[in-house]
Amino acid sequence: MTISSGKLNQHRPISPWMRRLPLAGTYASLLLAGPVLSAPALAQESARATSLEEVVVTARRREELSQDVPIAISSLSDEFLAEQRVTELGDLGTLVPSLRISSSGTSTNAPNISLRGQRPAQTLLTLDPSIPVYFAEIPLTPTQGTNLAMYDLANVQVLKGPQGTLFGRNSTGGAILVSPKTPGSEFGGYATVTLGSYDLVQVEGAVDVPVSDLLRFRLAGRKIDRDGYQSNVADNPLRCDDCIWDEDSGSVRLTAEFSPTDRLNNITTITYDGNDMISRQQVPVAFAGSNPEFVATMWNLIHNGGLGALSGLSVPEIDNAIARQKQRDDWQKVEADLLAPEKVKNILFINSTEFEVNDAFSIKNIFGYRDLSYDGAQNSDGMAVPLFASRTSLTEHYTLNPSESHVDAEQYSEELQFFGTALDGKLDWLLGGFWIRMKGSEYFPSDLSGANPDWPSGPAPDPSLAFFWNAAQQGFKTISQDMKAENEGAAIFGEATYTLSDAWSFTLGARQTWDKRGISTDRLTGDGSACDVYDENNQQLPLDDCYREESKKFSQPTWRAIANFKPDLDKLLYASVSTGYVTGGFNARGNSNFTLKPFDPETVLNYEVGAKMDWSLGDMSLRTNAAAYFQKYDDIQKTQGVVVGQTYGSTIINVAKAEIKGFELDVTLAPNPYLQLTLGYSYVDAAYNEWNLDFPTGEVDGNGTPITRTVDNSGAPFTYIPENTLTAGFRVIAPLSPDIGELSFSGSYYWQDEMSTNDRTTEWASSGWSEQDLEEVRKTLVVDGYGVLNLRADWREVMGSGFDVAAFVTNATDEAQLVGGTSVPDQLGTVTEAYGRPREYGVSVYWNF
Repeated sequence: MTISSGKLNQHRPISPWMRRLPLAGTYASLLLAGPVLSAPALAQESARATSLEEVVVTARRREELSQDVPIAISSLSDEFLAEQRVTELGDLGTLVPSLRISSSGTSTNAPNISLRGQRPAQTLLTLDPSIPVYFAEIPLTPTQGTNLAMYDLANVQVLKGPQGTLFGRNSTGGAILVSPKTPGSEFGGYATVTLGSYDLVQVEGAVDVPVSDLLRFRLAGRKIDRDGYQSNVADNPLRCDDCIWDEDSGSVRLTAEFSPTDRLNNITTITYDGNDMISRQQVPVAFAGSNPEFVATMWNLIHNGGLGALSGLSVPEIDNAIARQKQRDDWQKVEADLLAPEKVKNILFINSTEFEVNDAFSIKNIFGYRDLSYDGAQNSDGMAVPLFASRTSLTEHYTLNPSESHVDAEQYSEELQFFGTALDGKLDWLLGGFWIRMKGSEYFPSDLSGANPDWPSGPAPDPSLAFFWNAAQQGFKTISQDMKAENEGAAIFGEATYTLSDAWSFTLGARQTWDKRGISTDRLTGDGSACDVYDENNQQLPLDDCYREESKKFSQPTWRAIANFKPDLDKLLYASVSTGYVTGGFNARGNSNFTLKPFDPETVLNYEVGAKMDWSLGDMSLRTNAAAYFQKYDDIQKTQGVVVGQTYGSTIINVAKAEIKGFELDVTLAPNPYLQLTLGYSYVDAAYNEWNLDFPTGEVDGNGTPITRTVDNSGAPFTYIPENTLTAGFRVIAPLSPDIGELSFSGSYYWQDEMSTNDRTTEWASSGWSEQDLEEVRKTLVVDGYGVLNLRADWREVMGSGFDVAAFVTNATDEAQLVGGTSVPDQLGTVTEAYGRPREYGVSVYWNF
C-alpha cells in the first residue's frame, strides 16, 4: 500500500493494521525540527506536479500520518539512517536539532541523551533518564547498551516534549522510538559490505523467509570491526597507534510474525548485541586544584604536595602533561597510563500480539525482557599520570590490567492496550496499563594511586582533612562498593480524540504512575579493612555486617490536552498543554544518611503551539513545520560532590527550578522530482531561575551531616546545550536512463553555537585560588561552536543489476566536535573534554535480492 498526499477525508485516518506499510520509499524526516537532509521521497501525482510523500509515525501508539499528529516529531527512515552512516544512537546528535547525545564519563556505550535542554545528571541504575529509549515499543533500562541495535530498522522517531500519557516509561523531555523491520511476505533481503578509514570492515544483511501465508521470519545481523580513533603517545609500554575507541561489535536479530487470521497478529523479536572495545579517552584541558570551600585547607595541601602526593607526582608534572596536550592540539593523540577495556552484552526478547475484535475495537499486548551485562574501566583524568583512573599499582605510572566496574541488569515489562472508536467514528480512544521491573547490581572495585613515602606520618592535624591526609600517606584508594537496585513501576493511562467538525478536534489524555525504588549497598574502605557504610544513627557498621537497605514509593498523575485546527487537508495548527514526570529514588553511590537521602521526582509543565503546513507553488512542493514551547521545570535532580569523614562521594538532590523557552523550524522544498532542499533550526533558551547551591565546608555536625555554605546559583546555564543549532541539506538525482541506474549526490551540514560546560556561576571560584589557575578554568566554561559536513554519492541499480554502490565522507572537514566531558573544577579540580567522531570515508556495496 502506498500513501499519497491526496486523501479522501479531512483527517486521513490510518488503520492500526497498516503496521506493515512499506516505509522503504520514505527517505527522510520531513517533520518538525527533524533532520533536514533527505533523499527526495517524492511521489508524482502528475507529469508536472511534485509532492512530498507522507511519513507514517506511531507517536500516539497507533499509525498515523506525521502531518496529522499534533506533536513535534522527527522521523528518520531506514534510507536516511544509511545515508548518514548511523551505526549507534550517538550518531543522531548531529541530525536532529534540539537533540544532543553525549556520554557519561569515557563510555560511549552509556549515552547521555538531552532534548530541548533537558539532560540527566548521570547515567545510574537508580536514576531514570529524561528521554527514554524504546526498542520495538519496550523501554530500555538501564542506559548502558542502548546505543546498540541500530541496524535493519524501519525508522527512528524522536518525540519532543513530555510523554506522560501514552508511553510505558514516563518522561519530561521526550522519547526516542527505535522500530526494527518486520518480516516480508516474499523471500528476499539484502547484504551490504562497507570498507573505510581506520581499517573499517562492516558487514550487514537480512533475509525474509516466509514459511506460509501465516508464518514469516526475518533474520538480520551486523558485524563491525574498526581501529581506534585515538592513539596513545605516552612514553610507556602502552604506547600504540589507533588503539583507543576502537570497535569490535556484533549483532543478530530474529523476528517471527504469525498471523493465523486477518484479525490476529503476533510478532516475536529476539536480539543479541555485543561490543568489545577500548573506551574513548577524554582530553585534559585544566587542573586547578579544588575550591578551598570544599575542604578548609585543601588548597595548601595541593600546593605543598598533598594532591600530588596522592600519586607520587608534583603539581608541575600534571601541569606539564596538560601543556603537552595543548601543544599537540589534537584530541586523537593522547597520553594514557591505562587502556580502559569496555564490554557490553545486550539480549532482548519482545512479544507483541494484536487482536482486532471488530472494526471498532482492538487489543494489543506487549511483553518485553532484557538482560544486560557491562564491564568497564576509566582513565578519568585523561593523562598518563596516576591521578584519577582505574589503577591497580602503587609503584608504576601505568596499569596493564586495570580493575573494572561491573553492571548486571534484568528487566521485565508488560503493557496491555485497548483501542477503539465510538460515536460514529468521531471518538478515537485508547486505554492501557503498564508494569516494569528492573533488578540490577553495580560493582565499583577499589582503584589505587601511588603514595608519597616522604609525606609526614601520623594523624591529620585537622579531622576534616583525614581523607586527603591518609591518601597522601598510603596512596589514593577509592571505595569498593557493591550496590543492588530494584526499580518497579506501574501505570494506567488513556487518551481520547474527539472530532468536533472537519476542522476541529480535541485530545485529552491522563495517566497515573506508581513507582517503587529500592537500594542496598555493601561498601568497604579503599583497602578493604573496614566497612564504609553508616546506619541510621550515623554509626559505622561492622565489617561482618556491612549492609544497608532503603526503599521508597512515589506516585504522580500526568496529563495532556491538545486542540487541533485543520483549515484544509494540508494544514494543521495545534496548541497543547502537557505534564511530565521522572520518578525519585536513591543515590547509587550513597553510604550514609546524607548521601542515601531519597531525592524527589522532577516534573515539567509544557506549553506548546505548532503549525504543520504543505504548500503548492506551481510545480513545486513546500513543507513548513514550526513549534514554539515554554517549559516550567521543577525539582530538578542534580548530583553534588561531598566529603564525609574519610570518604569523597556524591549525592543526588532536588536543587533547582528552571524555565526553558524554545522554537523549532523545519522547511522542505522539492522544486522537481530530481532535487530536494531542506533546512532545520532549533533555538533553546535554558537557564536555572532558582537554585541554591550548597558547598561542603569539610566539617560535620553532631549527627555526622556535612556542614555546607549556601550560594545563590540562579541564572546558571544548562551544560552542553547550545542555544542555536542548524541543519541544512540537499539531494539531487542525475536524470539518467533507467538502464544505467539512478545516480544521486547528497550532503548535510550541522552547526551549533557555543555552549557552557559547567552549570556553576563564577561565585564558586571567589576565594583562595591563584589568578593563573582561575584564568585556565574560566577558559573551559564556554566552548566555541562548530559545524559538521557529510557528503555522499549513490549509484543505485548499477547498469540494471541488483547492486548499489556508494561513496561517503562524514565530518568531511575533520571538525573537533566537543560532545561532553567532565567539568568539576570546584570538586576534583579537573576539567576534561570528550569529542565526537573524526573524519571518516569509505565505500559501500549493497545487494538487494
